Amino acid sequence: MAAMRPSVDNRSTGLKVLLAVGVGVAAATVLIVGNQLLRGTSTPDVVPQPVVDLAGIPESRTVLGKPEAKVTLIEYADQQCPGCRYYTLNVFPSVVNQFVRNGKVKMEYRGFPFKGSDSVKALRFLLAAGRQDRLWQLQEALYRYQGRENSGWITDELIRSLASKIQGLNVTQLFTDAQSSAITQEADGAEAKASAAGIPGTPTFFIQIGKAQPYNLNVALDPAQFRAALNDALNG
Repeated sequence: MAAMRPSVDNRSTGLKVLLAVGVGVAAATVLIVGNQLLRGTSTPDVVPQPVVDLAGIPESRTVLGKPEAKVTLIEYADQQCPGCRYYTLNVFPSVVNQFVRNGKVKMEYRGFPFKGSDSVKALRFLLAAGRQDRLWQLQEALYRYQGRENSGWITDELIRSLASKIQGLNVTQLFTDAQSSAITQEADGAEAKASAAGIPGTPTFFIQIGKAQPYNLNVALDPAQFRAALNDALNG
């Protein structure tokens, strides 16, 4: 289901969780859905209501969770990626509720907008929302309204509509920041930066324990497998 670029050398170090996407009944279902979407012949159904409540959880730019959390879950994502959407709607809520809200794990978002111009535009607005500590709310909302790849679905109207429903997000400031030279430069350079780091596609996850070198997390998009991997990291 993951959207992939041409394969590259695996540059991660440390412990690896070797459960590939596509293993098991749940993962097979994910793969079938992903293949349908990746063909670009259909548009996912809109999910009108947020799938997780992030109220009360500390946020700072691209990071969700308490700064002192022992474990960091790093996510490379593209707002047009169907695998990223599936993860956000079906796995992300359990990670938040079981690990982030209690302060054990924090999450870091890293944009990898390789699928096209809509991806880059979405990232600009996510980075702008991050300046108001609302990146995670907007990325979740955009996945719920994900359209067909590079169909022009990332419109100002959609962003304005979704952003206006996010408490604490100033929509006027969001649009001003999204057009700033600093954010434009960061979004435009994000694909090259991720590629240079050896990221093969999206979603790609890494786990970092304290200040140690992050290691690649290669598991099915399944809450139980993420729970096992994060518990392993917390106990490590």
